[in-house]
Amino acid sequence: MEISKTAFKEYARCLRGMPLERLYLQRLGAGSFFNDEDKEKMRDLLANMFSEEEGEDLLKEANEEHEAMLEYYSEVEQLALVCASRKFGREFTYYPETKNQKCFRFTDRYGVSFYCHLDGFSEGDPCVVVEVKATTSRKFQELGPVVSGKLVPLFKKQDNVLTLQPVAPELLGKADRHFRKLFDPYSDVGRYVFDIAIERYIVENGVRQSHPELAGKKFKYYLAVLNSDYVFSGEYEGGKPKYVTEGDGAVVTFIDLTEITGEFLPLIDRIRENISQILQNPRLEEPRIGSYCEFGKRNGCMFAKVCFPELYEEGAITEYMNFRGIKTEAGKFSKFDLINNHKRRLLDVPEENLSSLNQKIQRRCYERNEEYINLHKIAAAIASLKHPFYYLDFESFPSPLPRFRGEKPYSQSLFQYSVHVEREPGDCDEIADNLAFLARDFSDCRESLVTSLIKDIDLQDGGTVLVYNKTFEENRLRELIRLFPEYQKELAIIKDSLFDMLYLLKANAGFYEKLGFSKEESQTVNYYHKSLRGLYSIKKVLPLFSDLSYSELNVKKGTEAIAAYARFKHLPPEDIEVLREDLLRYCRRDTWSMVVVLNNLRKRI
Repeated sequence: MEISKTAFKEYARCLRGMPLERLYLQRLGAGSFFNDEDKEKMRDLLANMFSEEEGEDLLKEANEEHEAMLEYYSEVEQLALVCASRKFGREFTYYPETKNQKCFRFTDRYGVSFYCHLDGFSEGDPCVVVEVKATTSRKFQELGPVVSGKLVPLFKKQDNVLTLQPVAPELLGKADRHFRKLFDPYSDVGRYVFDIAIERYIVENGVRQSHPELAGKKFKYYLAVLNSDYVFSGEYEGGKPKYVTEGDGAVVTFIDLTEITGEFLPLIDRIRENISQILQNPRLEEPRIGSYCEFGKRNGCMFAKVCFPELYEEGAITEYMNFRGIKTEAGKFSKFDLINNHKRRLLDVPEENLSSLNQKIQRRCYERNEEYINLHKIAAAIASLKHPFYYLDFESFPSPLPRFRGEKPYSQSLFQYSVHVEREPGDCDEIADNLAFLARDFSDCRESLVTSLIKDIDLQDGGTVLVYNKTFEENRLRELIRLFPEYQKELAIIKDSLFDMLYLLKANAGFYEKLGFSKEESQTVNYYHKSLRGLYSIKKVLPLFSDLSYSELNVKKGTEAIAAYARFKHLPPEDIEVLREDLLRYCRRDTWSMVVVLNNLRKRI
């Protein structure tokens, strides 16, 4: 059997990964892989993988945004190898197709073959291996303890390379927690170290088995990422952005992981041994949840729905807000402990063991099938706001490589907004009182968006700009102020007039304490219904306050909006117009949803 680096990482999560993948890929044809006892479980497992009627795949979820961004990830890889050639003074060839990249493989004593393809490889002494990831350097640059209000970074940058530096003896205790993140395969930095460590393990075993020409040579292993401090100048060449590719100010930063990956190798060897032994004696272990499942995360194991189907049903223990576990006379039990001991429902946790009033509210709403609402707090919050109301929502494009002047990698480049204007309470029409801006093509429309926004949100006589989860809009307005200082005054007024509608439904301690509420009541949610399942997105909230939904729209969610806008780059104007109408309706639905929710709250008050 052949196992790629990607498969190795998935099998490393737990002992169930490989058998479940075999079952998923081969369905009942995988019967020969399982012993007689496990065969009895196969049909139940398959029922959680595929629908019985049509055989529809229940695990594979469409990710429109990821598909739309693939060409941008390829651009990062290509540019990173250009930077590598200049940094290391040697040739690094970019191959669009993985199969054409330099490949290393080896076969272990069980006859299992492990292989990997390298994004960048240059033979020499030392040989240089470059693994490109479309992430930024920030997580590595900011790794380290804060001492006396100042960051003491574990990595130091010199000549465009981040290298692990020695920690002062007096700081070892404070730095340990941060250092350990590098060796956690599921931390935001450790996942990249783990990836290259597997690559190194395969490369070095491959050299011993089948590359005698490389034997005895040293190898250096680098992670190539986007420089989080890089700001694009706005200079273009041949119609394409002209990026800086050399020196500390280059668009790509290299992280030397040679030393760290070396310490990872014994763990990789133990994992490889486990994988090979499972192949010799396939079995289905009992499911156990842990950090390795990455439950609920984008990088999470795709088989979590198979192992823990109860956690995807209404009333799951994972719906509790800020729930980490419980304390009893018998000791402390983490959320994972409870789930592994088959405590997987909200009601499996005794009310007296819940640590917060919000969790107790959730439990009672589910148990009694009732709604919780604090109209007194909601009324006080609404009364504190001044008309006219401007309900605002932005749409942005998170390009890995900056496209326009002043942008950084993954800047949320604005291309659209919707505003609903309510002059007096309840006086707002879905169509007549909607103002909008949307780019007509893939070019830089940001200044036009700014001038249009300033015209549409007229706060000369005061007013309130209502948004949903205001951190996003607040940060975008700050960026616009930095990019267009000539509009600073008008944009700052809009930013300072923001009010987060999430405060009406969830809570905000600082805001409600200023209104005179106690600390406990200020921290307590204003609204809860079991259908929220612990989440407060506008799409979760809207059905509880109206019959309105997004189901009839062609663009139904933010990831689809990003994918639709990305297509502007390749479409003729007439096709763009079709997508523009879909995007206008979607963004209008977001702001109109806020109007509908607030009006419903007014009626209840």
